[in-house]
Amino acid sequence: MTIKRRRRRPRIELVPMIDTMFFVLVFFVVASVSMVQQRGLRVELPRAQADVRPARARITVTVDREGALLLEDQPLSLHELGERLRALLAAEPERPVFINADRRAEHGAVVAVMEAARRAGARSLTIGARPGEVP
Repeated sequence: MTIKRRRRRPRIELVPMIDTMFFVLVFFVVASVSMVQQRGLRVELPRAQADVRPARARITVTVDREGALLLEDQPLSLHELGERLRALLAAEPERPVFINADRRAEHGAVVAVMEAARRAGARSLTIGARPGEVP
């Protein structure tokens, strides 16, 4: 009497493969986020002793040393800034406006941005600074 042995077909286990693929996906997402280069103007913020921590849901206006303006990384003129701020603040009037101005920017350019924000209806203005001792 011969015993017939049934030959088992090889199986591919999917669970370990799915785990491995998920790990690789997470690795590449984390690696790509750390490699993202922020675009915008190079601005050297002035120093201040107070620890400045802006609100999360803010509108960011950047002024470089030549007086060029950026609203949320989009270049625009002072007139366009007022119109865009008015539209943004109409939807959320309590949203703070955060001004990043280069320390060598003209005082008049920063004041013009502050005035445009005030006319647009901004209730809260914050000027960015790096923590540290004042030179």
